Amino acid sequence: MKKQFLFVLVAAVAIMASFNAEALTFNPFKRAGRVRANTLILSGNYVYSRLLADLAQYYSKQPVLLLSPDVDGAYQLFYLPTGNSATPVNADDFMTIVKYVNPKRIVVLGGDDFVPHKFIDLARAEYSVMILDSDDWSRNAATLGDLLKADKLALSFNQYKANLEAVNK
Repeated sequence: MKKQFLFVLVAAVAIMASFNAEALTFNPFKRAGRVRANTLILSGNYVYSRLLADLAQYYSKQPVLLLSPDVDGAYQLFYLPTGNSATPVNADDFMTIVKYVNPKRIVVLGGDDFVPHKFIDLARAEYSVMILDSDDWSRNAATLGDLLKADKLALSFNQYKANLEAVNK
């Protein structure tokens, strides 16, 4: 009798576990609440590109990786996960942080003068990369808003951009 009960209990647990695919994985990094980022936003640490990256993160909850050039030509990287402060990352660990985020696509804000080709080429080898490099930042904001399905992104960007331009006059 005890053997039959134990068999039925084990069978019931196995059936319930088969309905939950995550229960069968032994990956410690895959847990409830952790989802893969759809988009990693890669940007230089300049006024309009940073403003657009921050607003895109606010509306889409996607992570941002900022590249800030040093005087000597090297780059400092800062990883901005949603809701946390910036984490400095060594430039040599660029692909390590990208693989950690594991995005479906990478969106680069600005051209070569914002994000050097060496970083884009590294990312392009393993991920789909989109480059928004129009000289018109409002157009970049509208395109990014369409891509992220963030309807208010372009409007908010244009309002903040106008405020910045009014202050700098």
